[in-house]
Amino acid sequence: MYNPVSTYRIQFHKNFNFDAFENIIPYLQKLGVNTVYASPVFEAAAGSMHGYDGLNPHKINPEIGTENQLKSISKKLQEAGIGWLQDIVPNHLAFDPKNPWLFDVLEKGSRSEFAAFFDASFTGDFFKGRIMVPFLGDSLEEIIRRNELKIAFENDGFVLKYFDTGYPANPRSCASMLFLSGKNQDETLRQLRNQLEDLELITEPKMYALRWQEIRLQLVSILKNKKIRT
Repeated sequence: MYNPVSTYRIQFHKNFNFDAFENIIPYLQKLGVNTVYASPVFEAAAGSMHGYDGLNPHKINPEIGTENQLKSISKKLQEAGIGWLQDIVPNHLAFDPKNPWLFDVLEKGSRSEFAAFFDASFTGDFFKGRIMVPFLGDSLEEIIRRNELKIAFENDGFVLKYFDTGYPANPRSCASMLFLSGKNQDETLRQLRNQLEDLELITEPKMYALRWQEIRLQLVSILKNKKIRT
């Protein structure tokens, strides 16, 4: 079993990245350090100075470096007889628009493939299958009165805009947004509405995601070709 006798804590961020760390490896070797204790190095919120506000544990934070750089560092540390102890932050992620797992849950609810990754309740009379997010700065009535909530179409999907942040609309809401009038709709729109209604019958997360992606592509095409405004 590896025994980290003498450790040296490294705090990675945009001002101290993999390049900067690689330059101090000889110094650490002279100090007699046998283990580097590294702060989180995975993708985090933009400008993070600590890395504990993670976004994607499958990617290296581009503000710190690349996977190839990390492999190069690993090789040099092995040659120097220095180990690497990685803080992985397994119990939380940042609430950020660039968090793909979180925003997938906000869009698909309990049918998201990542729903079980979060401590969220979808049951009970109060929630009724919905997830609640406290991002409003005032009561809903006041927010609506001041026209601070807007519906927009961004990144191939409907979003509810609150200032600069867009929160993804559930597919059921997309159907409502497209068919508010319910009149004078051509066959393409009627077919899309039927597909959205059928989508709600799918409960298996992967199948739901694939079908929703197919419908989303059709939705993008319709909005571009027909120039529908929301």
